[in-house]
Amino acid sequence: MNSISSLYQDQSGLAHPVAQKERIVLLDIIRGVAICGILLMNITFFGMSGYTGDPRVMHELSSPLNMRSWFVMNYLLEGSMRGLFSMLFGAGALLFISRLEKNEPGLRPAELYTRRLLWLLVFGLINGYVLLWPGDILYHYAIVGLMLLPFRKAPLKVIGGLIIFFIGVTMLQYWLKNEDMNQTRDKGIVAEKLEKEKKTLTEEQKEDLEKWKGMQEEMKPETNRKKAEKDHKEISTGNYATVWKNMTKWTTMLETTKFHGNFFFDIIIFFLLGILLFRTGILTGHRSEKFYWVLMILGYVVGFGWGYLQKTATLRANFDPFRFQEETLFPVSLYQIHRIGTTLGHMSLVILMWKNGLFKWILGPLSKMGQMAFTNYLGQSIICSLIFYGYGLGYYGKLQRYELYYVVFGVWAFQMIFSVVWLRFFVVFGVWAFQMIFSVVWLRFFRFGPLEWLWRSLTYWEWQPMRKSQG
Repeated sequence: MNSISSLYQDQSGLAHPVAQKERIVLLDIIRGVAICGILLMNITFFGMSGYTGDPRVMHELSSPLNMRSWFVMNYLLEGSMRGLFSMLFGAGALLFISRLEKNEPGLRPAELYTRRLLWLLVFGLINGYVLLWPGDILYHYAIVGLMLLPFRKAPLKVIGGLIIFFIGVTMLQYWLKNEDMNQTRDKGIVAEKLEKEKKTLTEEQKEDLEKWKGMQEEMKPETNRKKAEKDHKEISTGNYATVWKNMTKWTTMLETTKFHGNFFFDIIIFFLLGILLFRTGILTGHRSEKFYWVLMILGYVVGFGWGYLQKTATLRANFDPFRFQEETLFPVSLYQIHRIGTTLGHMSLVILMWKNGLFKWILGPLSKMGQMAFTNYLGQSIICSLIFYGYGLGYYGKLQRYELYYVVFGVWAFQMIFSVVWLRFFVVFGVWAFQMIFSVVWLRFFRFGPLEWLWRSLTYWEWQPMRKSQG
């Protein structure tokens, strides 16, 4: 495999954005797949309250279609599309800084890289607090991305060791969380028993009992149903201010406690994995077809196998987290192993399709979507907010889980375009089709997507040429 420094040939000696001919098409294709997949995973949070993760909350157990959607998204595909996106971000960061270091002396490469990420952080805050998408990932990527600089030239053994270490940390976190839950239950049961026996409780025992009762209340489907129904009503009918108040509570939680709790490790693992796979030529398709067939099969067996076992244990436990600990085969979480397996399966499948040559009809448009990943990602926030939130069409909480994945292709009669039926179908694949067509048409005339152009210009403190006719 060629070294990273030889990927780009530039005689000017000046820092500049990647030219069209310098792009690695396969990475754009995989990025396009990730963009489509991310909407597939995010659509339930776009269209339903965050309290509806348990299918009992909205009475979905009796609906085979809803339960299949819940199973596939939560146990087979969950985390894998985000994994693809994160891997590509890690590889892209390596490409960006390596190309700059080839032509720029001193601290200039680090300065441009840092400025690029700080602007990404700003866009992430806009996505979360202006476009009102609580599931924004750009903010997290910007912070974790700043920590990649020391690893761009680290030995592969070091990178692999860090990946294993961080996976171990997530396992420890899961075990400690379960231990804390079990202690809360055990202490609460003791206090509960003493209370029934009319014995005086100490202040500590009163706190234990209150904490245990609070945990039990939070686990009840009825409790979350009330919260979800309240969200659905407020967000589907409220104005921008009402939606902002409701959504920003989720955004703040995800960007603080969740980020520092486990999102950091979730992201850094796949950033480093992307660097590892890029430097070994795996991510860029330099291995044999046999290699990718084996990797795909192993990845899906590990990833889907874990998902099936987790789903089975969850149903056997009737969604009780304490019974789940008894039903599951693993005392620690293998979630990151599942993510890595499924993500590698997706990556290998796309590379095999690319090597085959028979799928250019779909991989070509996907590569265009990948080139405009930044624009398309924020575009999903805009489109979905206008479909679901009260200041748009107000479909928040009005579609069942499986209805969020309906597909509409083709031309409908004029009356159906404005009908409720058409709007019920135009959610995921309608957005995909629009973004794919938009990406192909836009890139016929322009070098970059509009937000890619703005981001590059802000990074280099210079307006970049936009039209392809510009020098």
